[in-house]
Amino acid sequence: MKYLSQLTEDEVRYICLVVPYQHTKDYFSKNPEEFAKIHPGFRGNKISEATARKLLFDFSSKRFISYFIEKHISDWLSQIKKHYNNRIETGESKDVAFLNTLPFCFFTENVGLYFKLINEEYSEEYIALMGAAIKSIKEATDEQDRLSKELKARDSDIRNLHTEFDSINLDLDRTKAKLNKRLSEIDAFKIKLIDIEELRIAASRDKQKIDSLENQIIAYEEAIKGLKIELDESKVSSSQLEEQIREELERQQTVKWNEQQSIKASKCPSDIDEFKDYLGYNLKDIGVPNDAYCTLLKEHLSKILFQGIPILVNRSTGNNIMKCVANTLIGQPTIKTLIFNKDISTEEVSHFLSLGARIVCLDNFLGNFNETELLPLFEKYRDKIIFLTVAYDRTINYISKEFLRYCHYLNVNRIKALTANAHLTEDPSTIVEVDFDPQWAGVENRYSNLLREVLRELGFPQSLIEKKCTTVFNEQDLCQLLVFDVLPYCADVLQIAPYNTSERLLKYAGDDGRCPCKKLLKEWFAL
Repeated sequence: MKYLSQLTEDEVRYICLVVPYQHTKDYFSKNPEEFAKIHPGFRGNKISEATARKLLFDFSSKRFISYFIEKHISDWLSQIKKHYNNRIETGESKDVAFLNTLPFCFFTENVGLYFKLINEEYSEEYIALMGAAIKSIKEATDEQDRLSKELKARDSDIRNLHTEFDSINLDLDRTKAKLNKRLSEIDAFKIKLIDIEELRIAASRDKQKIDSLENQIIAYEEAIKGLKIELDESKVSSSQLEEQIREELERQQTVKWNEQQSIKASKCPSDIDEFKDYLGYNLKDIGVPNDAYCTLLKEHLSKILFQGIPILVNRSTGNNIMKCVANTLIGQPTIKTLIFNKDISTEEVSHFLSLGARIVCLDNFLGNFNETELLPLFEKYRDKIIFLTVAYDRTINYISKEFLRYCHYLNVNRIKALTANAHLTEDPSTIVEVDFDPQWAGVENRYSNLLREVLRELGFPQSLIEKKCTTVFNEQDLCQLLVFDVLPYCADVLQIAPYNTSERLLKYAGDDGRCPCKKLLKEWFAL
């Protein structure tokens, strides 16, 4: 259908104005030859919008342009009709359908032209009202689109603001972190300032110390000068000092010699038989029968008491022995006794022994006191009869057997009269004593050899064996040693049966032995 022929010049101009500029450029670009005829020397895609509209209007009568315009009019009308019919199908009235269609087409500004093209006649009032309504709807729609675009722009701005806000928050967090770091650095600097202040104070104190030390140096230099003067003076009197040193050395040597001379010599009764007689009276007084073992005991005591060596004895029987010996020798039954306590010192023991008592007792020292500290004291006070008492004979097993080389072990536990605390009524006696140099058996004899064999079989250490052998001169010495020392030591201290241990003892003091005391030995020790 030909539309342009129906239109006035103004209507054609309107159509040319509303044809999209891009459509026009595309059409001219696709038909360069035809375009060159209406606008030579130019390219279709380079013309301006005004030029494009002017060319459409000026050459609307040419087939190249009229075809383009007619096609657009036809397409527009088809689109409007389709949209209009859809509205009618939804139940809208004809007028409402127009109002919902025409505001969105190319005839918004010229509704009358649309009705003219579709050959529908309406009154001018209707067309004016419809045009005004469509224009209002168009304006409202445009405003709505504008607002929608603005809203979208605002949404975009809001998103951008959110993004910017997040970025600002990140920056703020980083700033806070930096701030915290700076605050930490400030705190560290404060601590350093405190340290610096402390160093300054310390430096001040050090300076004071340096000043003090410098003053001391000055004082020391003065003292050195004084010492040099004294040294010079001392050099002058060096010969006098050497003389004084010699005198001091001589004095010390004299003191040492005097100390050596202070070791007292052993003593013994001037009449040993007299001592034995009086000792026998005292033993008899406390109930010791005048049997064979009584004679052996008197002989044994008369020998070991005066050798300047301590006597190790059980406290129970030892008290009675000490009474009898003291009452016989010094005219009184009581003796001085020092009892061990944990705080006692060697000096106290030495002081006790230095007192004038002839017979003394150290009670409970063995096993509790350092025996090696006692040995020098025993050597120094050889003029004393020293009794070492123990509560239990078994205690002796726990001290070094070497200690027995420096004392006599005396065991009279099997004499009943000595086991109880006896009351002594015998008249006291005083025996005159003289210095005495104990004699030892330096030459071997048959009895010392016999003792050596027995002691070896009983397990005595060799050094102790040799020491005991030096006390044996004859068979009586051997018997005394077996009765009151060796065999009771085995039975009560070592707790072994000597007759079951030593074949040599069994041969000598057994049923067929020649020992004069074999009956007593078997009675006491052949268990």
